[in-house]
Amino acid sequence: MRRTAIKGLALVAAVSLSAAACSSSKAKPSSSDKSSTGSGKVRTLVVEDKPVASFTNDFNPFDGNSFVGQENAISLFYEPLYQFNTLNSAQAPIPWLASNYTWSNGNKTLTFTLKPGVKWSDGQPFTADDVAFTFTLLKNFKAANTNGTPVPDSVTTTDPQTVVLNYSSPQAANFQAIANQIIVSKHKWSGITNPDKAVVTGADTVGTGPFVLDNFTPQNITLKANTTFRDGAPAVKKISFPAYADNNAATLALANGDIDLTGNDINDVLNTFVAKSKDNQLFQSTAPYFPASNTVSLLLNEKSSNAPALADVAVRKAISAALDRTSMAAQCETNYELPASSSGGLTLPIDQKSLASAQTNDLKPAPDPDAVSTLLNAAGYTKNAGGKWTKNGATIKFTIIDPNSFTDYWCDAEAMVKQLNSVGFDVKDNGAFDYNSWNTAITTGNYDAALHWGQGTTPFQRLQFILDSSLSAPAGQTAAGDFGQYKSSAADAAIAAFEGATTDADQATALNTLQGVFSSEVPAVPVLYGAAWYEFSTANFTGWPTSANPFVNPSPRSQDYEYLILKLTPKP
Repeated sequence: MRRTAIKGLALVAAVSLSAAACSSSKAKPSSSDKSSTGSGKVRTLVVEDKPVASFTNDFNPFDGNSFVGQENAISLFYEPLYQFNTLNSAQAPIPWLASNYTWSNGNKTLTFTLKPGVKWSDGQPFTADDVAFTFTLLKNFKAANTNGTPVPDSVTTTDPQTVVLNYSSPQAANFQAIANQIIVSKHKWSGITNPDKAVVTGADTVGTGPFVLDNFTPQNITLKANTTFRDGAPAVKKISFPAYADNNAATLALANGDIDLTGNDINDVLNTFVAKSKDNQLFQSTAPYFPASNTVSLLLNEKSSNAPALADVAVRKAISAALDRTSMAAQCETNYELPASSSGGLTLPIDQKSLASAQTNDLKPAPDPDAVSTLLNAAGYTKNAGGKWTKNGATIKFTIIDPNSFTDYWCDAEAMVKQLNSVGFDVKDNGAFDYNSWNTAITTGNYDAALHWGQGTTPFQRLQFILDSSLSAPAGQTAAGDFGQYKSSAADAAIAAFEGATTDADQATALNTLQGVFSSEVPAVPVLYGAAWYEFSTANFTGWPTSANPFVNPSPRSQDYEYLILKLTPKP
């Protein structure tokens, strides 16, 4: 859907633990099973990604509704060429199925050298033909490209370990999306005519990953170590994915120590989870407890016919100045998410090395009514008898939409309405949306303002999601990004400069320019740094990522889960 790595990113709602009636799963996993091999206990790693009443026997990596798609288990079977630590945007890519890569032809040609000796789980060799086949599949079957991976115009293989991807435009900015694409086997998938719809049972799954199917039931799926895995069988010998009927059942199981790894937004996490056992742990022991992974912003639709004032940059700056980010972080996000501190749109602290000095700590955590007055007075606004800012007879009127089922975002929206109206804006909120209708309203430009989590996993992608006008679409049509319909020649030029950059210095210059545009034009208002949800237990395994050792982003994502699990060691 889009030319860059952000394109095709699904706008999915974070799983919130609701107050629905508690019910228990039919499956109750055990974290330590007896082994018949004579080695004593075999620790079973129990993973819960989201509540599912029952599983279907479908392991198709191109179908988001399959088991591997739902539970972020794709890379336990099918792997990418490179891994990335998205908690540290300055960290180099981690070689995985590939050992090296080079750009040429003005960043339009990408050559991968593959690791030797890699085999599929059925014993056949993994070669460049498999990589070429996978990217060709994505090009021929767009519905299978669920991650929006940039597809090459052509793919060639020069030998069994070398594959060359040729693009019509520079793609270095999209390297993460390309290299993080999972690879499937040509010999298994070449006969499948509709890869996005095919049902691939666990028994038919052939991958290069560290695990294979052990047992399937609708209530519990277990995986076992792939003994032919290239780096040797993983230390974790068995993984269990239990089905929990609802959020409350999953939360209870987590608190009771029945789950080792999950990524849920839990109310009062210290008392609900941490206090239940010394083994129950979070990424860090002090607020915000979870690592930041995105910038939550108030999206502003500059072309909304219902809110013409949003086209005025002075109004957008005044909105930012009026917000009490500290109170929203504390009252609505229970300090799981910190107030945004930079007007440049990056996510901190993970983008710290890319942060422009001019946009460092330039957002006030508390509201600044004096700045609101200064900005609006200079732009020709005056307060009417009712205390509302007015220009040409019209107030600064707009509506913030967020589903009231998003309890934290709805709390934020209500708080923003009060904060803005207290200094003279004319704002309402509307929570009468389900996720789909809300998402449709935003992506088709049928809204005024909305609080929304950020997209992308690199500093560039985070800015591009807001600033790249090529991602926008006319009202009524679905856009891939730039949902505020913002247009800036300076931003578009900096985006093109970043995509065509051949040095780190040139990329840094382009990023600084984009942060400056974001700050001066305020196409969206940074509000909070969104949490990467992650809870774990040390009862059965050691080696977890923490703030002291942030070797991977631990929130639910297939590639991250593989990397994380391969670092774990069972307790004796």
